[in-house]
Amino acid sequence: MLIISLTIIASLFYVLATSHVLSRLFHQQGPSQKVTIILSTVAILAHMLLLVNSVFRADGQDLSIVNVALLTCWIIVLCVTTVSLKFPATLLLPVVYGFAALLTISSLFIPHHVLLQSINVELALVAHISLSLLAYCILIIATLYGVQFYFIDKRLKRKDLAIVHSHLPPLMVVERQLYQLLNLGTVLLSVALITGFVFLDGMFAKEFIHKTILSLVAWAIFTTIAVGHVKRGWRGKVVVVSIMIAAFTLTLAYFGSRFIQEVILNKF
Repeated sequence: MLIISLTIIASLFYVLATSHVLSRLFHQQGPSQKVTIILSTVAILAHMLLLVNSVFRADGQDLSIVNVALLTCWIIVLCVTTVSLKFPATLLLPVVYGFAALLTISSLFIPHHVLLQSINVELALVAHISLSLLAYCILIIATLYGVQFYFIDKRLKRKDLAIVHSHLPPLMVVERQLYQLLNLGTVLLSVALITGFVFLDGMFAKEFIHKTILSLVAWAIFTTIAVGHVKRGWRGKVVVVSIMIAAFTLTLAYFGSRFIQEVILNKF
């Protein structure tokens, strides 16, 4: 009952925060930061309590794909909300809050009980998982910045006066933050892969080879874009689409097989 209540509270306040930001998306003064922070803080705290109660159960730790997705989503929401305190993130907030609302409420209907009676903690494994999760979150945020950049750029090229006088951030600021996040995320992903190859066995084992290959493909795309931007000044629609493809590939690597095994096959 507690999990259901926390889920409803988190989803409700994420929806309220999304609605508030969207209602003043193109307003010159933008959404009220105070209202946005209050609504999102309640949602984030409820989301955090939901995670604690979902993962740490009386009969073990539930580390299912849904709970890992909830954790990843919570980190992204927390990061974007924190960034919005200093930099305008009017386009990003409704996206992350809206997705968080959908994910939290969906968690009630998706079977996700993978209980572990004990967790064997190894420093190398913890470092690899932590770096991988952090890299993924940062690269997903970079992808959102890429979408924001493309949206603003497209509206400006159409000479849309609404976006000129809106609260949306300047295009060059968005682009600079995009590549800063891309570079940081790519470096962290590189270190995560290196720690995996150096300290962990079985990176190319049958049950992990798809994850390793997809992660390497995503890493190659992210690295190529980052280097291409520095060396040749790559930017624009092609770069944004490439970042989205790399992010989708990395998502498949992290969540694809587990989603099939734990959710789809579990229904049959």
